[in-house]
Amino acid sequence: MATLPLGATPTSVPGLLLRPVRWPEEAAALNDINNAGCLSTGNLEVYSVEGLLNRYAHLVHCDLATDLRVAEHEGRPVAYARVKWQDETRGGRIHVQMLFTHPDAPPGTLAAILDWAETRSAEIATGLPPSPPAWLSVFLNEETPANRAILESRGYRAVRYFFGMVRPTLDDVPELLLPPGVEVRAVRPEHLRAIWEAEVAAFSGHWLASADDASEVRWEGFRGEPLNDLSLWQVAWAGDAVVGMVRPYINPLDLEVLGVRRGWCENISTHADWRGRGIAKALIARALVALRDRGMTEAALGVDADNETGALGVYRSMGFEERTRETDFRRPLAAGDPS
Repeated sequence: MATLPLGATPTSVPGLLLRPVRWPEEAAALNDINNAGCLSTGNLEVYSVEGLLNRYAHLVHCDLATDLRVAEHEGRPVAYARVKWQDETRGGRIHVQMLFTHPDAPPGTLAAILDWAETRSAEIATGLPPSPPAWLSVFLNEETPANRAILESRGYRAVRYFFGMVRPTLDDVPELLLPPGVEVRAVRPEHLRAIWEAEVAAFSGHWLASADDASEVRWEGFRGEPLNDLSLWQVAWAGDAVVGMVRPYINPLDLEVLGVRRGWCENISTHADWRGRGIAKALIARALVALRDRGMTEAALGVDADNETGALGVYRSMGFEERTRETDFRRPLAAGDPS
């Protein structure tokens, strides 16, 4: 009998082993798996190793030594799974299972890494104070009919959709005014904490938001994001308060790999007391012009399709069109739980 690598366990798929990840040495391998799966289904962005390293250095309720596993087939990494948990500000707890598969992974790989993720999530739950309702959540990097069928066969149901949207041209950007008393100021490093705190507050009631979003770990991750470009940011102030923002960025890998001059018009938020006054639209217009001035020819963003603030309608009115979809699949943590 062949000796398994240290820490590896066999799966139901012949030749497919699950093992701990050698971190950060294997960050590039994981990033390649993620990109291959996402791009095979039309994802709009190419992810960088630097971005992955920053995200994984600032995780909350996730220990990479115990909560991350790579699937290896014939000596080659072909998939990985990561789990975490969080208490949502909307109530209840979710155990998030991020599943990443390469299109060349052998049949059965998704089910195998989901087996591990569900088992690990159940183990984590036993060590936490009870907090019903508790849910298992799954996001896929490769949402195909076959993968969706695997989830549905286990009782998962689609509960929320997220769209990737594109404005195919940066021509004809409307000139929109901010309301009286609101102005955009050049972003300086000493503004970053106030900007981050305003963003956390603006998103605090949204889907997937949790108290962890305001943690110092998340603050450090915000500061360390390698695609931050303060010269592109459009931040609106009313006196000493941040009342809205758009934080655009340009990912050079989009041009290098996809051949598109696409900027990202992301991290769009408005203070709850200032919504409905046209701040988001005015800032988006400014962001589109800033991206155009940097040589971009189109812009993209991601949106929660059911965002209660009406974000989807705002983005459509600004010329963005749906191109891709990502789904949050959930089922109760405990079988038979009516939650």
